[in-house]
Amino acid sequence: MKTRTSQKLLLTGLLLTVPGCIRDKLSIPAPLPEPPLPVGSSVRPMMDLQEMHGEANDFVLYEHEWVAGTSRLNPAGEAHLRQIAARSGQVPFPVLVENSSEETAAMIEGCPPCEKLDEDRRNVVIAALTLMGVPGASQRVVVAPALAAGLTSTEGEQAYGGSIRNNGGGGFGGGMGGGMGMGGGMGGGMGR
Repeated sequence: MKTRTSQKLLLTGLLLTVPGCIRDKLSIPAPLPEPPLPVGSSVRPMMDLQEMHGEANDFVLYEHEWVAGTSRLNPAGEAHLRQIAARSGQVPFPVLVENSSEETAAMIEGCPPCEKLDEDRRNVVIAALTLMGVPGASQRVVVAPALAAGLTSTEGEQAYGGSIRNNGGGGFGGGMGGGMGMGGGMGGGMGR
């Protein structure tokens, strides 16, 4: 019995000392590297910037939204201005009135520059936004070139014709969903 007890003690002693010996010989591992960034995190900031620029473009009243050579909005321009008023409290973008083009200047005596017409259009927008309850309208409305260059009528016709030939109505500049994820139109400013 004494032998058995001695063996148990010896075995217990060995078990207690072995992990200590092994533990002393093990080194502390180096810290793990940083985990990789989530998928898409390197491109997301650029996509957000593009989205922001596109959103700012929603607040541009293009020259084709005015009755030619006047400071009166056409029906599309009036509808657009109502949309701008509805969203203006939620975004920081200025409301931009596209300045007059060479075509407009040719219609009006004393242009270019058409500063009076552009200022009259700005005042119309300020008055309308003020009536619709947009605070600080006079500080937000500016006259400047459009954020995105529009197409001339020839360029628009070519883009539309090309989309019909290539994708049956879709594609770049088309309007029916497009092929390869590129359909949906060219944005504002098509009346240049």
